Amino acid sequence: MRVTNRKVFYLLLPLLSLALSGCGDRNGKALHQPPVKKKSDIDASAEWLLKKILETEKENQPLFLDGDTLLTSPFFLPIYRNLKHCFFFKRGMLTPLGDSLLKLITNLRTYGLIPQNYHRQVIESYISKIYNRKDSTWDVNAIIQAELQMQNAYFLIGAHLNKGRFFPDSTLLEWNPNKLDSNWSELLFKGLSTAQLPLFLDSLEPHCYPYKTLKQEMNLFIHRNLHKDWNSITFSNIEDTTIFLQNLKQRLIATSDYDSIRKGSDSLKLARGIKSFQKRMNLAPDGKLGKFTRQALGLSKEMMIRQMEMNLERWRWEKRKFPKLYVLINIPSAEAFVFEWAKKKKCDTLVLRSNVVVGKPETPTPILDSKINYLTIYPYWKVPFSIAWKEILPMLQRDTAYLRRNNFEVMGAHSKVVDARKIKWKKYNKTNLPYAFRQRIGADNSLGILEFNFNNKFGVYMHDTKSKIYFKTLYRFQSHGCIRLEKYEAMAKTIIRDDTLRIPYDSLNSWLSHTEQKKVSLRKTIPIFIRYFSTTADSNGLHQYLDIYRKDEKMIQMLYPKEKT
Repeated sequence: MRVTNRKVFYLLLPLLSLALSGCGDRNGKALHQPPVKKKSDIDASAEWLLKKILETEKENQPLFLDGDTLLTSPFFLPIYRNLKHCFFFKRGMLTPLGDSLLKLITNLRTYGLIPQNYHRQVIESYISKIYNRKDSTWDVNAIIQAELQMQNAYFLIGAHLNKGRFFPDSTLLEWNPNKLDSNWSELLFKGLSTAQLPLFLDSLEPHCYPYKTLKQEMNLFIHRNLHKDWNSITFSNIEDTTIFLQNLKQRLIATSDYDSIRKGSDSLKLARGIKSFQKRMNLAPDGKLGKFTRQALGLSKEMMIRQMEMNLERWRWEKRKFPKLYVLINIPSAEAFVFEWAKKKKCDTLVLRSNVVVGKPETPTPILDSKINYLTIYPYWKVPFSIAWKEILPMLQRDTAYLRRNNFEVMGAHSKVVDARKIKWKKYNKTNLPYAFRQRIGADNSLGILEFNFNNKFGVYMHDTKSKIYFKTLYRFQSHGCIRLEKYEAMAKTIIRDDTLRIPYDSLNSWLSHTEQKKVSLRKTIPIFIRYFSTTADSNGLHQYLDIYRKDEKMIQMLYPKEKT
C-alpha cells in the first residue's frame, strides 16, 4: 500500500501532541486570560482570547490544545475567523446549541459511535471549571477550551459518520480528510448556523438500505434489551458442571432461546435452547456445544452491540452509489447476491441469491472489488503452488496413483504435460518442486463445469464445484479462498442476460452439456464486491453471523479499552 506523506503526518499527530500542550503564541508563551469578575465581561474576554489563538495558529495545521490534537481544527477555525464568537457558550453558560451537542455526544451509541472517543469527559471537566463559586469568577480559558473541544468533536463525528474511522478492511485507525465528501464541512457549518446538528450529521451518513436498516435494528435491539444483560460463557477450566449449566441456562433465557414452560426434562430443554441459539447465529442446529457454538456463546450483550457498530463502520467505507447491476459476496453469511437498481422503486432489488462456500479461517477469502470479464466453461484447475506442496505432493509420495484417481496432469517446463510415472516424487519438497499440477476438465474437476473470472492480486475466482454437499450445511467455510457457487447456471444466465443476441441461452445450455472447454467473453463486465458483514438487517430483523475471521474482534480491540465484555 502506498502511503502519502500527508497521511503519515496525520497518523503521527497523536505522537506530536504528547510534546505540546496548551495554546501559545509564536514565541511559545502560553495565552491566558485572568478570571473575569463581571458576567457582562465574559463574552468580550472570551472573544479576545479566541482572536489571539486564531492569530497565533497556522492555517491548515491542526491545533494542539492542552495536550490534545484537534484534528479537524483546519476545517472549523476559519468559521471563527469570520464570525469571531462562540457557538456553544454565552455569558459563561451553555447555549441551547451547546446543550444539544453535549446530549448528542452522550447518545452517540445510537449512531454506532463511542462517546468517550469524542472528548466527552474532557469537555465536562472544562465546563465544571468555568465558574468558581469561592470567589464568584469565571474562567474564560476553560470556556474557550471547552468550545474548541466541542467543535472538534462535532466535526470529528461528522467525518467518522461520513467515511468511518479505519483504513478499509484493516485495523489501522486513519484520519484522512481527503477521502471525505467534498461538502462535508459546509454541511456541518449549516448544522451550526441553523441549530440543526442531527439533521446535517444524518445527511453525511450512508443512505443505502442496508446501513439505515442495520442502524435502526441496532437501536431496537438496545431498547428491547435495556433491562436485560448477559455475559459471555466461559468454557475453559470448568470446575463445577452444575454452576456451568445454570449459567448456560440463564444465558439462553436472557436471549429468549430457552423455553422454561415447554414440557421436557432440563437436559432436553437445554438442548432445545442451544438449537434455538444456533439457528439465530446461523450455525448447524445440532444442540451440541461445538467449537463455533462456543465461540458464539462467548458474545456478551455488549459485544453483540459492538459487532453491530463494526458493521455500520464497514458500510461507511463503501461508495455512495453502487453500479446498476452487481454481484455481492458476503463472507460471514456465505452467500452470493445479485442486485439491480430499480428505477421505479429507486433502490437496489434482489435478482438472485445463492449459497456459496468461502475460505477457511486459515485460508480466508479476501475482501476485494473487481469485474467479472469472462466465463470459462469446463475449466482446467491449475493447482496453486501452496496447495501443490502442502497437499498434493505428500499424497503423491505415499501413493503415485493419486494423480490418476483424481484426474490430474503434471506440467513441466513450458507448461508441457510430462509422464508422472517417470518422476521420483520422494526427492522433492517445498523448495524443490519444478512441476505444476493441472486437473483435467470434466464434472469431477474441482472447479466444476463453470468458472467466473475477475482480475485480482489474490488469484481467487468464483466457480462451480464437485463438492456440492457443503451447500446444504450452515458452516460453509471450507475452501482455500475461492468462492464455490451453488447456483452457477442461474448466475451465468443473469450475467449474460443483456447480451443474449450474442450469447443466446440455448447456446449457453449447449456449451454446458458438452464436455469441451470454451471461453465466453462478456461484452459488458459485471462488478463483483467481496465483503465481510457479520451483522445485517432487513425487513425480517437482525441477522447475526459468526465472526469467522475475527475481523470484528480486532477492530473492537482498537476502538475500545481493554476490558471484559
